[in-house]
Amino acid sequence: MRSNKLWLMRNKYVAFACRELIHRLCPSAAYGFLTGRQDNPYGESAYTLTFDFDFEKDISAFPRILDLLHKYDLKAGMAVIGKFVEKYPDIHKRAVDEGHEIINHSYTHPDNPHWAPGKYFNKLSYEEQKAEVEKAHVVIKDILGVDCIGFRTPHYGILHTESVYKILSELGYRYSSSTAACAFPGYGAPLLYKHNIYEIPTGCSLNFPLAIFDSWNMLRKKRPFLENDQQFIQEFTVTIDHLVSNSYYLTHYFDPYDVVENGKLEKMLKKLCSVKTVLYEDMIEEIDSQRNA
Repeated sequence: MRSNKLWLMRNKYVAFACRELIHRLCPSAAYGFLTGRQDNPYGESAYTLTFDFDFEKDISAFPRILDLLHKYDLKAGMAVIGKFVEKYPDIHKRAVDEGHEIINHSYTHPDNPHWAPGKYFNKLSYEEQKAEVEKAHVVIKDILGVDCIGFRTPHYGILHTESVYKILSELGYRYSSSTAACAFPGYGAPLLYKHNIYEIPTGCSLNFPLAIFDSWNMLRKKRPFLENDQQFIQEFTVTIDHLVSNSYYLTHYFDPYDVVENGKLEKMLKKLCSVKTVLYEDMIEEIDSQRNA
């Protein structure tokens, strides 16, 4: 056991060192190499924008996000919590009415300070995990009239579990978007994974190909990759420019409360007007159509 722990620690530091080396010496080359190996179902540049509504401050940003999406005629995926759907039905109904996709993000979002403090999705039993997914599904169906086909694990990444694919299959779901492109086969393209469930990993960026591109990772964590909002927008811009010039698929998720600050979201949406944008549910339909042709 001790030797296994030492091995894991060493590999963790090796992985960190390799990431730092690539980010400093050849980030865009690495990013181009990895995205070039995708099996992109569209065969052209395509992008999916998503948001995770984890906290009250995210709900406060919901109207502004919908206003901006309407202004730029863009659709997005909304990963929502069952508890918030119950508490704030009207804003969630507005998202549905305006054509956005609803993604099941669990019922209480374990580790959410409002309802599940100190709990973690990957520490729950199989039955508890299934209850989180199933109860959210029922709430979303009853209140919003939506049968979700997609799920995102709360805090995903290292808190995501392989057991969720069996749960999703049992509930008739089609996809999960709960992993990082830099740590999953296909580097961001949808992949038919376990129990006939597609995994759609969230993506990275041109100068940080081995790190998830989101506001927390780039700006808010203890050692962020970027120093300010201006750098964040610049990184998003060059990444979308690269996407437009190359035929691959890319998806990101963002924290609502964060991206509405200082006009970040509006600048991002303006940039997205230059690329084909799609919803996860539409992409799954496209893949089904190709498989059945």
